Formats: sequence, C-alpha cells, structure tokens
Amino acid sequence: MNDNHLPDIANQTLKWIATYLPSVYAAGAALTISALNDIRAGKPRLYTITGALICGLFALSLSAMLEYFGLPPNAGAFVGGLVGFVGADRLRDIALALVYRRAGMDEQKEKEIE
Repeated sequence: MNDNHLPDIANQTLKWIATYLPSVYAAGAALTISALNDIRAGKPRLYTITGALICGLFALSLSAMLEYFGLPPNAGAFVGGLVGFVGADRLRDIALALVYRRAGMDEQKEKEIE
C-alpha cells in the first residue's frame, strides 16, 4: 500500500465527520445512553454491546431524515438521546407495530401465527 495516500484519506475522513457532525453526534449519544442504561440494568456484556450498536446505527439513519420531518440538523442530539433511552428492544417493538398497522394486520393474530 502506498503511504502517500494516507494523509488524503485521513483528510477526507475528517472532512466527512465535520460535514455530518450532527449525525455522528446523534449516533454517539444513542450508543452511549443505550449502553449506560443496559449496564445499569445489569444486562450481559454482549447484549449491551449489540443493543448499543443497534441504537447508534438507528439514530445515525434517523438523523439523516431530520429535514424530511421538518427538524433542524442540530436536533440530532435530541434524536440520539431519545433513541438511546428507548433502547433496541423497544425500537423493534415500535417498528413491528408500525409495520403491522401499515399492512393492516392485527399484532395479536401475527403472534399466534409465529
């Protein structure tokens, strides 16, 4: 690998982070809050790590849609904190409820099928 391109890659990475700083901050806030909640609750380490990563990625993708919802980009801190506080399990339940409602299916009936 040619070391001459390393400063360019680092420079481009720093520019990307600076451009998308609210989204990066939202992901970091969600990841941190989710991990701290799981640690406080005494959850296993793997559960804590995976739940925190799920929350961080969800907040990152959600923060990209802030303009669509009419929110300013710096609302990412609030979105990240909210996502982290809600947690991965509850986010999954909310997402499934939305899908069931949108598809016109009853959640209770779907649980009976599984």
